[in-house]
Amino acid sequence: MQPFLRLYVASMLFSTIVATSLAVLVWRRDDGRGGRWFALSLCGIALWTGFQSLSVLATTRATSILWLKFTFLGSGAAGIGLLLFALVYTGRGHLVTPRLVALLSAEPLLTLTLVFTSERHDLIFRSLRLHPETGQLLAVEYASTYLVHLAYMSILLALTTALLLQLCFRARDLYRGQSIAILVALGLPWAGTIVDGIVAPPMNVTEPTFTVSVVLLWVGLFWYDLVEVPPVARARVLETLSEGVLVVNGRGRVVDVNTVAASLLDLDESAVGNPASDVLATHPPLRAVVTDSTARAAAPVHIDAPTGERYLEVERTTLGEHAGEVFLLQDVTERIRHERELERQNERLDQFASVVSHDLRNPLNVAEGYVDLLDEHVDGQEPTAYLEEVETSHDRMARIVDDVLALARDGDAVEQPEPVPLADVVANAWAQVETADATLACELDRTVQGDGSQLQRSFENLFRNAVEHGGRTVTVTVGELDDGSGFFVADDGPGIPDAEREAIVDSGYSGTDGTGLGLAIVDTVVRAHGWTLAVTDSETDGARFEVRDVAFVAAGATV
Repeated sequence: MQPFLRLYVASMLFSTIVATSLAVLVWRRDDGRGGRWFALSLCGIALWTGFQSLSVLATTRATSILWLKFTFLGSGAAGIGLLLFALVYTGRGHLVTPRLVALLSAEPLLTLTLVFTSERHDLIFRSLRLHPETGQLLAVEYASTYLVHLAYMSILLALTTALLLQLCFRARDLYRGQSIAILVALGLPWAGTIVDGIVAPPMNVTEPTFTVSVVLLWVGLFWYDLVEVPPVARARVLETLSEGVLVVNGRGRVVDVNTVAASLLDLDESAVGNPASDVLATHPPLRAVVTDSTARAAAPVHIDAPTGERYLEVERTTLGEHAGEVFLLQDVTERIRHERELERQNERLDQFASVVSHDLRNPLNVAEGYVDLLDEHVDGQEPTAYLEEVETSHDRMARIVDDVLALARDGDAVEQPEPVPLADVVANAWAQVETADATLACELDRTVQGDGSQLQRSFENLFRNAVEHGGRTVTVTVGELDDGSGFFVADDGPGIPDAEREAIVDSGYSGTDGTGLGLAIVDTVVRAHGWTLAVTDSETDGARFEVRDVAFVAAGATV
């Protein structure tokens, strides 16, 4: 065998081995995103180059022709498989249906039929003979029907080229190296076809160029595990997200960063393709979460961004076995700052409550004690009246202290609700209020889940409000709303003007000499239970307070 034939056969066999190896590798790594169509194309090239080498090595003309016919099987599979892969990979997988596969396969199958029946006609081959210079390599003169097949395969390659060129254009900024590899890979088959068609060398160069082409495609598309997440489909998602997105492949390399993440983390194009541990070196807390597959960020991660201190909530999603992970980075800095400000306000409120509870209540108790002692030594109507005024002021101050503490401590949601019989709460609250000659009509016999002490304080304030505004002989009615959504407290007093109903529950509002906090406490407790408070008229044109959105429970029930 002549040296150039040995070189040609060796290149064909090498192409077969490379294409077969890559096909196995791609098949094992594919997760249903087009890799198996790429593997089919590689298998086609392996068959194409393998049978081509066998055709050259054959010792008889008949055997050489037989192997030559089988090369058509490989070339057809290569062209169809590569186009179907390009459709899926560029985000057009919905087009790949059994009907499309059948349509694309029709022409290659027809050509294959004509090839294997070529002895009966000259539609594919005009002549088949051994090359006069080598005595082994077939010299083939093709008929016009073959040119149709060649045009069809060229159209498949042109469509594949257009799809992947579009991908390269859209991904050129983030994947410049991969894009160059893809562009070179697409150019080689066209160059080989032109050389074979114009120069007509003794050895076809199309097959070797196809092998080099698929190697470059593998590097451009698979080397960074990009097959698991097609760039076009990925770009459509990333462009619509307001959160930062960081994509890390199975080998721990960054394969994608959207604009938001790049801005938050101060990254540039060089981040893509580098290990995540290096890319995030300036953000150790985030690097710890990203590089440790078992880590879960229970709390927001702190980073030093170009815009200052930021806090990120990190949500990770696994792409598939060995495929990598996607990290969604949500900037929650403003929320953290707001929560910390609330914490500081709550601390100040607790300190204020402590001052009210101790520093004010203790002197008040001392003053009340001295008034009691003084009352024992004072005779006469006028001095006694003065002392009664002082006691009244002390009582009002004590109520203010109690109300302020209630506002400070009863505003949080009820964390451990218990079954509370409302009839018992109403009775206890009425007993704690100076009701004079007022009358209570309780028509409510339901149970709720809540805080009994808070609810009793609310009823006390409502009853006290009714007596203060409705007079000493007011009648107070407690009952269930007609639609069963809650309960009400109503009186037959003068009622509340429409203009004042919204302000009546505000802290500090008082129509008499009350503390101005009683109804604000009622509203706070109602909201803490998840209910709503409404102020309206009673049937007797008095005041009516409705508590709605209440879920009544059976007596003795638990949460």
